[in-house]
Amino acid sequence: MSFTVEAQKTSSFPIHIIDTAIIQKRGLQEKIRMLVEDCNWSERTGKKIDVFWLQTPNGNFFGHSYEYFMDCDNLRLIYWYDNPGTKGRPVDFMIENLEDESHFVSAKRKHLKNKKKYQHLLEENSGG
Repeated sequence: MSFTVEAQKTSSFPIHIIDTAIIQKRGLQEKIRMLVEDCNWSERTGKKIDVFWLQTPNGNFFGHSYEYFMDCDNLRLIYWYDNPGTKGRPVDFMIENLEDESHFVSAKRKHLKNKKKYQHLLEENSGG
């Protein structure tokens, strides 16, 4: 089983799979702190919404996008691997606001915010 799949089954945010150099490079220290200290990871609602391939001059990368509604924030987590089977640790990691559009989700219909089943979670978190 891959690090990412295993990490999604844990009861706390899987900080151990993300290299600290990635966190610093991306400026994710505060978001990671929030996920680890403030969020109830085991009570999140969401899932993997997309897998995609990105070809760059530095190599081919495979992105795995997850969207979650949580008690602390609504987030999209993108884990990047240099192989299609998510073997080893992610080579990059990004956090996006779930309510924003993403270049890393192939179709708008895949966003959880666009699915009727999840609309009540958006309304709850916006105070509506």
